Amino acid sequence: MKKIILSIVLAILCLFFKVYAQDKTAITALKIGDKVPDIIIKNIINYKSPDVKLSTTAKISAFKGKLLILDFWATNCGSCIRAIPRLDSLQAKFKDHIQILTVSYEKQAIVKSFLNRNPIGKSMHLPIATDDIALKRIFPHRILSHEVWISPDGTVVAITAPEYVNDANIQAMLDHRPVDLPVKTDIMAYDYQLPLIASSKTIIYSGIDSYKPGVAPKFGAVTDSLNHRLRFYIINFPVLQMYMLAFDHLLYFPKTFLQIHIKDTSRLQMPAGILREPWKQKNNYCYETVQPSDISTTQLKESIRLDLNRFFCLNGRMEKKYVKCLVLERFNKDNHLLATDNNVPLNTLHSKDSIKVLSGASISNIIWELNELPNGLPAIDHTGITANVEMHLQISSFSNTVSVNKALAPYGLILKEEMQEVDFFVLTDSKQTINLN
Repeated sequence: MKKIILSIVLAILCLFFKVYAQDKTAITALKIGDKVPDIIIKNIINYKSPDVKLSTTAKISAFKGKLLILDFWATNCGSCIRAIPRLDSLQAKFKDHIQILTVSYEKQAIVKSFLNRNPIGKSMHLPIATDDIALKRIFPHRILSHEVWISPDGTVVAITAPEYVNDANIQAMLDHRPVDLPVKTDIMAYDYQLPLIASSKTIIYSGIDSYKPGVAPKFGAVTDSLNHRLRFYIINFPVLQMYMLAFDHLLYFPKTFLQIHIKDTSRLQMPAGILREPWKQKNNYCYETVQPSDISTTQLKESIRLDLNRFFCLNGRMEKKYVKCLVLERFNKDNHLLATDNNVPLNTLHSKDSIKVLSGASISNIIWELNELPNGLPAIDHTGITANVEMHLQISSFSNTVSVNKALAPYGLILKEEMQEVDFFVLTDSKQTINLN
């Protein structure tokens, strides 16, 4: 009897260690040149199996013979969403020679809501693996989008930023031609709490450091109560976004309220048609300042503004100007068409749909669209509406004020051109010169 019990115990232990070993293997991060284990990918939307049947699961081996590109993304990642039409086009062009599989850690319900409500999501044809854990374990990352290239024989051949997924590189891979793709390596355990440069003995300090490849952008504050100091940091941000943080606008300032008058604007915004990572390495920076912990928010931000002006040889400031604006007003305050009980927001104002919907969301979204128009007038909301609204606007674009007003009229709203005093963010070159490269 004892022998039987001992045998059972040993069998259980062997099974435990076998499962443990397999689990350890499963979570090992893969690198270029590694074979991808034949794991099962679950919760797939829009996927047709090799026998042309809709399926929600697939093994890695199901893509054997194709160049497989895993595109890690999320529904709250703007650049990921903007890339979807391009990826769809690449899949259509290369057909059965490649498979682009988009992968999201988000719950399937969230992704399906995006597909049903977002204009780009509605036209998305690529398969989407949701609720992902397994793929992220073997291809860890922090910055989205994240692209993993797997050869037709199941070998990792590249791990890149999204801009390298293009016609030329895909064709080179299919032709077995050498292609030099920079490896995207995200630093998974970067400690934002540690100072960039300052030592523990520093009392007051400000400094700029270079871009840190692989580190996710972040800003924040750390209080040292023992030494009565406050450290504020900005990691891997472009210059213009640094100024936004220093002027109470977080990371966004309406385009129509920006007046940029500097010689080299390419240092602020990435020009079209160039690779993102090389531009970021040259034009993104890290900043930190150490101040007494009792410094007020107003004093801290003023100090940051002065630092940015000095470090980047610029002069960023707010200026009041009396200019022509688009003012959104109510002419019928008894209009009830605006009211909604919908708590699920839907905003298709930025789409190309002939009828643009704003439902369960703030009317400020209309102001946002107007302020994003190239060479548009500053738009201001004077409606006083604070509750969420329900609106269906039959317009092709917000650039035609006449057609916009026609669509707004049933809701008791009108856009007027009026002279108003508004605050502009103005950025000009300064005379001092400092070489930060």
